[in-house]
Amino acid sequence: MSGPYERTVRFADVDAAGFVFFARYLAICHEAYEHSLQQAGIELRSYFVEQRTLLPITKSQAQYLAPLQSGERVRVELSRTRLSDSGYRLDYRMVRLGAQEKLAGLFQTEHLAIDLQTLERKPIPAALAQWLAAT
Repeated sequence: MSGPYERTVRFADVDAAGFVFFARYLAICHEAYEHSLQQAGIELRSYFVEQRTLLPITKSQAQYLAPLQSGERVRVELSRTRLSDSGYRLDYRMVRLGAQEKLAGLFQTEHLAIDLQTLERKPIPAALAQWLAAT
């Protein structure tokens, strides 16, 4: 299992008022998801095509608990839960780093494995199932 994902909030993440735009929180969470998969040896560029699998988000939730601004550091902690043969949930805790850490948000996405051609449900591919089990 990989550790938390950390990064600096970029100017491109913020809105005209100088705070992170709400949709960018989920984009940062998705970066943490990709980072975790890469750390597990899942090569994103080819993996899903080779597996003939799509993993669309079927549900998302967000709780925005503290504003973030450009230049601040954040840590995203990711946990994962297998829901079924073809579905899983990712839970994210986003923490603003600094002299005093502050929980910035709680986010959740649910994903469903579907066949690339038929768009029908399919079992989660083996490497991804192993990643999900390695909590």
